[in-house]
Amino acid sequence: MARIVDTRCPRCGAPLPVQPGMDAATCQYCGARSLIDRGRKPTTAPIPQGMHVVRIAPPSGNVAAFTVTGVVFSMVVAGAVAGYVAMRTPGASGAGARPLLGVGPRTHFGDRPMLADVNGDGAPDVIGKSSVPGGEAWIAAYDGRDGKQVWKTAVLTKDATSHEARRAVVLDRVISIDGLGKAQAYDLRTGTPSWSVSLGEKAKRVCQGNGVIVVETVDDAKHGLEPASGKRRELAKDAACKPVPSSNAGEAPGYRLVSWSDFDELGLPRLHDVEGMSAHSALVPSGPGPRFLLGRRSKGSQVKMVAAVDAKKVLWKDVVPGVDPLTTKASGTEEAAYAGGLLVIPYDMNDHSQGTRLACFDAAAGKRLWDVQVHKKSQVSAGIAVSANDVFFASWTAVYVISLKTGQLRYMIGTEF
Repeated sequence: MARIVDTRCPRCGAPLPVQPGMDAATCQYCGARSLIDRGRKPTTAPIPQGMHVVRIAPPSGNVAAFTVTGVVFSMVVAGAVAGYVAMRTPGASGAGARPLLGVGPRTHFGDRPMLADVNGDGAPDVIGKSSVPGGEAWIAAYDGRDGKQVWKTAVLTKDATSHEARRAVVLDRVISIDGLGKAQAYDLRTGTPSWSVSLGEKAKRVCQGNGVIVVETVDDAKHGLEPASGKRRELAKDAACKPVPSSNAGEAPGYRLVSWSDFDELGLPRLHDVEGMSAHSALVPSGPGPRFLLGRRSKGSQVKMVAAVDAKKVLWKDVVPGVDPLTTKASGTEEAAYAGGLLVIPYDMNDHSQGTRLACFDAAAGKRLWDVQVHKKSQVSAGIAVSANDVFFASWTAVYVISLKTGQLRYMIGTEF
């Protein structure tokens, strides 16, 4: 019987399911296209530019083995060994010595970290989708002090783990909305199911109205839900809806990320108005103070840049990398997080094996406070969140919790790739 083969993307290392009979596969994380070589007959055909090759051995008995090109396989093995040594070697390089997590089953955290006080100690805890690699998934809460699990839900359905699913924390409820529009609420303190309701539409965004949970759908409708029961509540057309911790990229309590097409409406400098910089997006805090343009150098070697502006006046600007800019990537998703007057921006290295770094700036003065390496793993990011004390940066397998004050790694949730 033909089986799906689970391999890895040669570019980013993310899971790459290969369906029986497929000649090519596209990575859902980075978009890289890979040709499938099943080794049935030799080929001398040239590989199209920009494509990779994944070699899968023909099945033997009930086992379908696979191998990735030699260079990629060596990179994965080297990365795994380096990560193992770094976790167990005092004074290892990086954002700080890796905590020894102990021996146990591998679990992945693959969600934008949602921050809320679960256990009532006044400090934010971490909530998000976790899973067994290639297996079951659930939502779990982790203590913000040390990353220990507080609770976990029952296994999620397949539709609740798809890219169309949405998760959020609002009014003491953890909301999970699957790709078919079914909303399931869990108690924030215990993770036990509270209620469920079918919206009849796919969700786009979850936010907080006046004592009500609001779900905005892809059909531009708004559904008001009672936090205690899930019963429908009528909403005013112009009712305000505050951002909440959620799996949605682009907004968080205290700020939102907007694209350059919104600059005119917000009174920000246009795409090329800041000398020497092309601004493609902006982080806009909800309160008073500067706003932050994110983009790239417009002349010379391309490198990520950031600028703080007051209306259209530039207060300061700088390159994002705190290392040699030519060793870093200028392209990619513009991500950033903001809290307590500090701006944190992730960026990737050109050499994939050098992973991802974080730069932290004093938002008022533009002074770089620290710049650290998060990991030397896959450059697939699930999102970033910031509390008053910590930065929570998620790859597709783990959350790295880093001190906002010092840039030192405090602990990790999940298992490194």
